[in-house]
Amino acid sequence: MLRKQFPFCLMSVNITHIAIQALREECLSRECNRRQKVIPVVNSFYAATFLHLAHVWRTQRRTISDSGFVLKELEVLAKKSPRRLLKTLELYLARVSKGQASLLGAQKCYGPEAPPFKDLTFTGESDLQSHSSEGVWLI
Repeated sequence: MLRKQFPFCLMSVNITHIAIQALREECLSRECNRRQKVIPVVNSFYAATFLHLAHVWRTQRRTISDSGFVLKELEVLAKKSPRRLLKTLELYLARVSKGQASLLGAQKCYGPEAPPFKDLTFTGESDLQSHSSEGVWLI
């Protein structure tokens, strides 16, 4: 059951943190200078980072309990290779616009070698069950 759940809100907050840190640590400076813009670069970087996360989550069949490790790996990749993430997003969006990729179907985007999977199911706070008799919620 955990494999079907995707902690969208939690991940989006963490990806926002990764994007801001990448900007502060000047990991995005080269791309910002190339485009002569900051906000569009950060926005694309955020989307690219989320796309990579979704791909990893699906193809590696990650669960909520893996999220800390996934985020750490994502942070390292984002700071080390921001241009690679941005290029992947550009290619993905080009394929979507040509009908060669689906926003929900990574099979089309990442090729036949990607393992089959179902669409992500987003988990809300009310869907999570308490793991403590004291009423503390695991989020």
